Amino acid sequence: MKTDDRTASYLEGFTETEDEPLRAARARSEEGDLPAVSLATGALLRWFARLLGARHVVEVGSGGGYSGLWLMGGMDPRGSLTTIELDRDHLSLAQRAYSEGGVSDRVRAILGAGLAVLPKLADATYDIVFLDAVKAEYPDYLEHATRMLRPGGLLLADNVLWSGRVADASQTDEDTEGLRTFNAAVRDDPRLSQTVFTVGDGLLAATYHPEAAAR
Repeated sequence: MKTDDRTASYLEGFTETEDEPLRAARARSEEGDLPAVSLATGALLRWFARLLGARHVVEVGSGGGYSGLWLMGGMDPRGSLTTIELDRDHLSLAQRAYSEGGVSDRVRAILGAGLAVLPKLADATYDIVFLDAVKAEYPDYLEHATRMLRPGGLLLADNVLWSGRVADASQTDEDTEGLRTFNAAVRDDPRLSQTVFTVGDGLLAATYHPEAAAR
C-alpha cells in the first residue's frame, strides 16, 4: 500500500512522540551530521524493549545517544544498556543525552570498535542486541549477536534497506554487500525468525531460538 501525505499524517497520531531529551539528542545529532534512527524507528525500538521487559540490552553504535534513549524508555526500570561507540566525540554527545534523560546510572558506555568489544561480552545474557554501526561489519556482528542473545532474545538492525541500494544489483560497495550478506544470513539461519519493517531505512527484527537448529 502506498502511503499518501494524509495517511502518513494520520499514522503520526499513533506514533510515540519525543520528549525534550530526545528532541535535544536528535538536534545535536543533526547539527553534528550524525545519522540517527527515524522517529518511527525509535518508537519501534521502545515498543520492542517494552514488549520484552528488557533488562539487558547491547547497542553497537551509540551515535548521539538518540536510539539509546528510545531503548531505555521501554526497558525495565532496573535494566541496563551497554552501548559501544568508536568515536570519542560521538560518545561524549551520547553521554550528554543519557544525562539529560536521567539514565546515566543505567548505561555502560564503552569507547571502542564493535568487533573489539563484542567478544568481551557475556554469552546468552542479552534480551536485545541492536546493530547500528559499520554496515560492512554486520555479518561479523551477527556471529556475536547469536552468541550473546538469550533464548527468545531479539536481534534488531537498522539501515538494512540502505536507501534501496541492497535491492539494486549494480550497487557493489562494501557496505551494501555487507548488508546483503547479513540480511541473507539472518533469513537462512534456522535459529532466527525474522522480518523487516519498512520504517526509516529498514529495521530488521529477528527472534533467537537456538533449539530450532536441532529440529
